[in-house]
Amino acid sequence: MEIEKRHWLATTLVPYWRTYARVMLAALFINIIALASPLFTMNVYDRVLPNKAFPTLWVLTTGISLAYLFDFLLKTARASLIDYAGRKADLRLSQLIFDKILNSTLASRPMSTGEYANRVTQYEFVREFFTSNTIGILIDSLFVVIFLVVIYMIADWLVIIPAVAFVLSVVIGLVAQAQIGKRMATAANEASRRQSLLVETISTIETLKSLRAEATMLRRWQELTKYSSRTSEDIKHISSNAINMTMLLQQMVSVLIVVAGTYEFADGKIAMGAIVATVMLASRAGAPLGQIAMTLARFRQATMSLRILDKIMEQPDDRPSTVGFVNRQIRSGGFSFQNVSFQYPGSDQAVINQLSFTVAPGEKVGIIGRIGSGKTTLGRLLDGLFQPTNGRVLIDGVDIRQYHMAEVRAAVAVAGQSSDLFSGTVKENLLLGRADASDEELLAVSRMTGVEEFVSVHPRGFDMPVGERGANLSNGQKQALTIARLLLTRPKIVFLDEPSGAMDLASERHMINKLTDAFGPETTLLVATHRYSMLELVDRLIVIDRGKIVADGPKNAVIEAMQRKAV
Repeated sequence: MEIEKRHWLATTLVPYWRTYARVMLAALFINIIALASPLFTMNVYDRVLPNKAFPTLWVLTTGISLAYLFDFLLKTARASLIDYAGRKADLRLSQLIFDKILNSTLASRPMSTGEYANRVTQYEFVREFFTSNTIGILIDSLFVVIFLVVIYMIADWLVIIPAVAFVLSVVIGLVAQAQIGKRMATAANEASRRQSLLVETISTIETLKSLRAEATMLRRWQELTKYSSRTSEDIKHISSNAINMTMLLQQMVSVLIVVAGTYEFADGKIAMGAIVATVMLASRAGAPLGQIAMTLARFRQATMSLRILDKIMEQPDDRPSTVGFVNRQIRSGGFSFQNVSFQYPGSDQAVINQLSFTVAPGEKVGIIGRIGSGKTTLGRLLDGLFQPTNGRVLIDGVDIRQYHMAEVRAAVAVAGQSSDLFSGTVKENLLLGRADASDEELLAVSRMTGVEEFVSVHPRGFDMPVGERGANLSNGQKQALTIARLLLTRPKIVFLDEPSGAMDLASERHMINKLTDAFGPETTLLVATHRYSMLELVDRLIVIDRGKIVADGPKNAVIEAMQRKAV
């Protein structure tokens, strides 16, 4: 049975409903106090001036001064409440989204990193909507009816003028946001493409320079920027037109009220002070309407961004989400692939095809094969990064999907070809997988893998900065550091993917000598490699071709069979 979950945005905002309720209450009193100024002016014109009632003037002045003081305090409190709720919601929202990025399955992610990053940044629009004065404008718009009721009580039918203006302002805003909405969708797509190109360019800048491809990438960027600028210009043009039309309506409301009020005054149906008060009330009612077009556009942007974020939050999770889940532990390093087939998302070709084999706990196995034969994919399936399209992967005789992925990755350690490192020091990168490791353990794995050799000659030792993605290290040093980080986690199953691919012969020989003693009889080892020298670490050899096993057996027997076949 699936656990029923509330919408992720509701989970973020519901804890602060009391704060937003206080904002609404403050807005109610602020809008009621806003009636004080027109009523004060009306009474001065209609009662104080004709009768020269100066004591009444000072009583009214004292009253409105106190009202303005409360208005100031309430507005300050409302702004603080919106900021507080927005800040707290922002922290929860960003944490929720980043947690989803870390724990969503790789199969559900888009292929383009730049596109994915652009989707994630959409939360900025949602956050801005709940933390800016947009909330205040929307709330104030709801209280326009209060001003219309008071205008009706003061000026009778003259209320029709601001009421019609209110309806027209809303219509203008809705039409504008409908036109803007279409272009915002286009703008979001263009921004995604630009972000994708930017990330791709930055990550491959060395290759681009070597190929002298700067001009080609610049043309692509200029083309995307041209379309993006055109769309942005259209959005600004529509927004400014809507704002200008709304402002024109507000100005005409004041003029029409004065004109109509003059005729009513001439007929003795309305006092001069009532005309002035009506103009002031209409202006106050129209204040939020002047921004209604932009407010609705922001609402449309936030809604569209929310839909984009929904797609991210709906991605399947690595973590179990069922009530009946039983947390199992992996106790030994035995595993098996049973009729496993797999193809990557978006691909129409299977990388692994009906593959079956079993590895006993503590067994040392080498995997060789041509490029693209599926060796790397085996490690990804074993680590739970992807799930088989067909078949099963078993660890300790249990389907891998019955384990919590954290348990799988604690037991299975994969050192990939990419040797991914993170900004920081050598020590920080080593401790990423196991923060509680002692200095003795850190030194031991560093000696085994050759990390000690380049760290010992650096003035800062293990505090040596590795740079972004290990830019300060050679490929061989990055590979050594990656394997050392893996060994520090003390896994039950180790998968080394081309562990010496970027090393020279001397470094490779040093690592082989050290790793021979690094893996005890209880550790299961798989080595995917093109180098026969690395096969010294294994006793059994599996040959894969086009996702299928073509040979499997004792290392020497398989090598002899391959040599005879080659002859």
